[in-house]
Amino acid sequence: MIYITLTALLCILGLLTFIPKYKHVIEKYSLGINFFMTVIATLIGVLLAIVITNYDEERKETRDVIKLLNSAVAVVNVCLESSEHLIQFYEKLPDNDATKGAFFDHNPLTYPEYIDWLLKQNLVSKNISSEVLQDLNEHIITLKKVKNTDHVIFQWLLELLIALLELEIKFQKGEIDELQLDKLTGKVERAVSEKIREHQNGK
Repeated sequence: MIYITLTALLCILGLLTFIPKYKHVIEKYSLGINFFMTVIATLIGVLLAIVITNYDEERKETRDVIKLLNSAVAVVNVCLESSEHLIQFYEKLPDNDATKGAFFDHNPLTYPEYIDWLLKQNLVSKNISSEVLQDLNEHIITLKKVKNTDHVIFQWLLELLIALLELEIKFQKGEIDELQLDKLTGKVERAVSEKIREHQNGK
């Protein structure tokens, strides 16, 4: 933004030399003014080059972030599917089955380690929305806590991670703005929180 402002100011200064009111001054100091105009043209060229370069770099960073987020969605989906199969198998076991009590100790649910790695990447942490970044960090902590204690909440949190990541991808693509992102993330957060609360109260 600062480069665009400076470029505009230099253009305005350059345009002053074409105003008839200053014609006698221009003729008197033509050599200096010509030099000044050359400097302005050079600076405008340099500033525009900087603006274009920065814009290209920002767009590249956004594309890279979207790729990483899409990979994260794929990884969490795999973890979710794997966990769902384990949970379904567990729920079909008779209550008197000796293996049921320690089932998840011997068949641990699949935790998405990729998310830990993702959030440590500077490219991601500095470019994704602060709301989603905070939510993801909070939920992976909870995921680790419930991994071996509550397979139902674990499954819901994986689904929540996918929803948050997909909303962030839409935000990065410009399909939704920050206000819409906050509203939608809040909606999915409240829905899952309510399910967890009911689940815990029903135990």
